[in-house]
Amino acid sequence: MVHSKIVIATVRRAEGNIKLLAPQLLYYEVIATAQYYKLPIDSVSQLLNQQIKYNLPLIETTEKHRSKAIEIVQMGHPPSGYPSIYDAIFHAIAVIENGIFVTADRKHFVKANTIGHITMLETWEKQLFS
Repeated sequence: MVHSKIVIATVRRAEGNIKLLAPQLLYYEVIATAQYYKLPIDSVSQLLNQQIKYNLPLIETTEKHRSKAIEIVQMGHPPSGYPSIYDAIFHAIAVIENGIFVTADRKHFVKANTIGHITMLETWEKQLFS
């Protein structure tokens, strides 16, 4: 399923620096979005591979990450729906790795912000540098 929202990888402070982390799922989400918007897949893949190589490590999720993601997908209620597993795994990584999930998905934010470790894209700098 292709989403028109922006998903930014999990970020955390590491000795005063910002470290980006994302599940391997990120690669497939970016390619699917590029395909949906009819962007040149080869160029998008090359750019993404460069980012992964130099400053965006894609990590294998652990059982702790997956368990937290399952907890997150159960937040919400039938009338408004539940968080997607795709967003929840990013958020779970932030929780387990003591980071912050930066998202533009207001629906996910509203449903899952009670566990913390999340900020909206428009306020991420304030959250990370305050």
